[in-house]
Amino acid sequence: MSQQDKKIDLATAQTWTQTWRSDESDYNKHNECNAFLIPAEDLQGALEEMKNQTGNKFIRAYLGVDTSTTPSTEKLIIVGTKPVPQKDGSIVYKDLIAGYDDATLGSGGSIWDFSEPCPPNCDDDSPIGG
Repeated sequence: MSQQDKKIDLATAQTWTQTWRSDESDYNKHNECNAFLIPAEDLQGALEEMKNQTGNKFIRAYLGVDTSTTPSTEKLIIVGTKPVPQKDGSIVYKDLIAGYDDATLGSGGSIWDFSEPCPPNCDDDSPIGG
C-alpha cells in the first residue's frame, strides 16, 4: 500500500476481501470490529474520480482483512462506481478499478484503503457504538 495516497493494488484488495469472506463466519466470534475511522480527504479522493458523472453517484465499500499485520487488521476498501444502463432499463453500478476488464468503464479508478478499525479507533461516548 502506498502510505502517501492510501491506494492499494487489485491483488491486495482481492486477497483482503477473500480473507474476510472465508474467515467471516468465525472471524467475529474471535475479533471485534464495530466500525471504521475514515479520513475525509481520502474519501474525497475517491469522489473526485467520479466528478464528471451526472445523476446519482455511489461508492462501494468492501470488507477485508490484512493478515500481514499482527494481529490481523480489518479493512474497509473503497471504490468509486459508474452507472451502466442495462437492456431491461435497470442500472448496475460498476466498480471503477484500473485494469478491470469491462469496456464500459474506460480507464477505471483507484482502490482506496484508508480505514482504521474500531476498536481501537473508537468514540467510546458515541450513542451508536464505541
